[in-house]
Amino acid sequence: MTAHAGATAPLPPPDPLPTGVLRAVLAVRGALLELLRRTADLVAPRDCPCGAEGDWLCPDCAAQLHGEPARVEDGCDALQVLAAARIRAGTTAEGVELPAGVDHRPVMPVLALGEYTAGLQSLVLAWKNGGRAHLTAPIAAGLAPAVALLAGAAGERAGGGGGHGRRRSDVPADPPPVELVPVPSRRAARLRRGEDHTAELARALEREGAGTALLLRSRPTTAQEGRGRRGRRERRIELALSRRRGRPDPLTGRRLVIVDDVVTTGATLRAMHDALVAEGAEVLGAVVVAASRLPSPPVVR
Repeated sequence: MTAHAGATAPLPPPDPLPTGVLRAVLAVRGALLELLRRTADLVAPRDCPCGAEGDWLCPDCAAQLHGEPARVEDGCDALQVLAAARIRAGTTAEGVELPAGVDHRPVMPVLALGEYTAGLQSLVLAWKNGGRAHLTAPIAAGLAPAVALLAGAAGERAGGGGGHGRRRSDVPADPPPVELVPVPSRRAARLRRGEDHTAELARALEREGAGTALLLRSRPTTAQEGRGRRGRRERRIELALSRRRGRPDPLTGRRLVIVDDVVTTGATLRAMHDALVAEGAEVLGAVVVAASRLPSPPVVR
């Protein structure tokens, strides 16, 4: 069968490059890529906060972000409230001997990825003050399970496992979603760092599916740097909320988790907790990257 007179014959396939030429092209391509990598390293060196070269986050430092979160609120003085006081020693109905003194209970649970020492300290400082914004995503990935633990524990308490005096019939079948509230930084600190790092962490946690970022207009009344324990406990946080007549307060009934970088005395977390609770919110707890110290394990006698 003859082809149509006006049809164009297909082009023949191009001749393959000789093996030597192909190798030369690949070698040039590899050299150019290496040149680009080296040039990029001059602008933004690929080194981990711990000093390891060749990667922005080495495997050892990454592993510190994926351990089991630890409860640290018992080591935070500002988070404790008086639960009981005894003038003299006594014995409980269960036969437990109690010395004279006072008992405290924390206002909320706080989960941390580890202690603020060595590698974790270097990582937090590089993220917080060293311009290493790329660390926000792996930190958020490490903190997301901690948010889930707080939400799960709150669900168990509401369902009858913890006992806040609520009956099962009073518990909504579909509770409100968890919202993530970053603690505020003073304006001078934000300008120095070039970003609001806790707000960015809350957004990254939202991308991890941990909850919805709730960026409230708020400001701390005092700075924490250079202040002693008593001075830190005096910190207050002011919320700027828009209110409309005839409508409930904007935070009433909302389930919130506070997000921060490091906890020491717990004064900032306490101030944020009190400000949110005063507006009708349910604070499930707080998640932080590191704690200045971890509670000592109980002594087994």
